[in-house]
Amino acid sequence: MHYQVVHPGSNAAILAKLDRGEVLRAESGAMVAKTTKLKIHGKVWGGWWKALKRSSLAGETFFFQEISAADGAGDVLIAPPVPGDIKILPVERGQDYYVQNGCLLAAFHSVEMDTKAQKLTAGLFSGAGMFVLHLKGTGAIAVSAFGAVMEINIPPGEQYVIDNGHIVAWSGDTSYKVVKAGVSWMSSLTSGEGLGCEFTGPGKVWIQTRNPKGFGQWVRRFIPAASGAGGLLSLIG
Repeated sequence: MHYQVVHPGSNAAILAKLDRGEVLRAESGAMVAKTTKLKIHGKVWGGWWKALKRSSLAGETFFFQEISAADGAGDVLIAPPVPGDIKILPVERGQDYYVQNGCLLAAFHSVEMDTKAQKLTAGLFSGAGMFVLHLKGTGAIAVSAFGAVMEINIPPGEQYVIDNGHIVAWSGDTSYKVVKAGVSWMSSLTSGEGLGCEFTGPGKVWIQTRNPKGFGQWVRRFIPAASGAGGLLSLIG
């Protein structure tokens, strides 16, 4: 199987070329276009119990797309629902990743996925929720983001604070705790930064340069407060 990010940047997508018998998994609705020999099925990744945990605990879709080349080789183009970049991360034995809810686009080869509970304070305040996706095995995963994807390499023993709304994924050898983003709690509140996650190396963290929740708050500033048909009519006329 060969796969690459095409049109990197705000309009990124993945073009995958599958040989006969190969399979890739993608989030529901990710397929943009494909050749006719490839088949798409809705599947429960890892069995019903793991799918139920992902759906109810981690906020992911119950079904994933399984794109297979059972009838012969073919190409498929997949893309995330929001504008932003895509990063492909290699998955090897002994290397695992944790991925923020909604940021996993696809998995290639023999990648296993499950959910993992976070510490109570981390789950409540990190922005990733009480449960995150845990991926391991062999192959690769593709994560998508709102804006650009940046990789931060944290040396052993060093700390790096990241705003909780910008976290996409982190390597399994990295630990983190929730901290105030400013020098004091008052500074954190008045600066608009609030809480952050302090990661301790060694390890890597991947971040998105735009905050989806912050963007949503910005958009709401331009939406009239009126509800119902009157509010909708005011938008269009």
